[in-house]
Amino acid sequence: MVYIISELCGQWGGSLRRAEQMILQSKIGGANAVKVQLWDTYRMPGDNRHLWEYLSIKKEVFLHLQEYAKKLNIDFFASPFHEDTYDWIKESGIKTNKIASSMLEWDFNFCKKMVNDGNLTYVSLGKWNKKEMPFKNDNVKHFHCIAKYPHTFDEAIEKMPIKFSKDTIEGYSDHSLGIYACLEAVRRGATILEKHFTVDKSLQCKTESAHICSMDLDDLIELRNSCDKITISKK
Repeated sequence: MVYIISELCGQWGGSLRRAEQMILQSKIGGANAVKVQLWDTYRMPGDNRHLWEYLSIKKEVFLHLQEYAKKLNIDFFASPFHEDTYDWIKESGIKTNKIASSMLEWDFNFCKKMVNDGNLTYVSLGKWNKKEMPFKNDNVKHFHCIAKYPHTFDEAIEKMPIKFSKDTIEGYSDHSLGIYACLEAVRRGATILEKHFTVDKSLQCKTESAHICSMDLDDLIELRNSCDKITISKK
């Protein structure tokens, strides 16, 4: 089975109720996991950081969402951007971690520290421009990713690996329009997919033009069913 990760960052809009709704719909739609991003807007690069303040997740919200996901029996983990938010993950007992491609640029030593802790770690390669993979650790799974938000299906196909493999790139973190690049990745051997999720595509916040590629419940159901059919057809 293809493992589908529903990314909640951005579209939850700072609303705990909406975040819970997104987790519930992700479960109903067939996702295997939901993921959040843990960052303090004022410690992130870039100008006008106050515009993103509403997306910062406090520790108590993070732990609440973890517990809510646990009740629904759907995996829950996060992408930390600071050492103290990574500590939240360790304290929570979560054994899965995600390193955003931007972190490979901003703080590679921190990334190495997280990987060396030994937990299952997904690493997006959108901003990695070297031929060799950033990590050779057995606990790391690398994701193909294009660091352009959003991009077209044609752009996705042009840069997509011919073949996904556990020995090189195993997963695909998608920021293209629609779900069809995800399906092509599965046909090429991807076993893990990550895509932004929304409860309503009209809920685009002013800082979230990057995520007009988000899937909704109907998209997720179609993605789940199509991935299962592709997997069965390969047997």
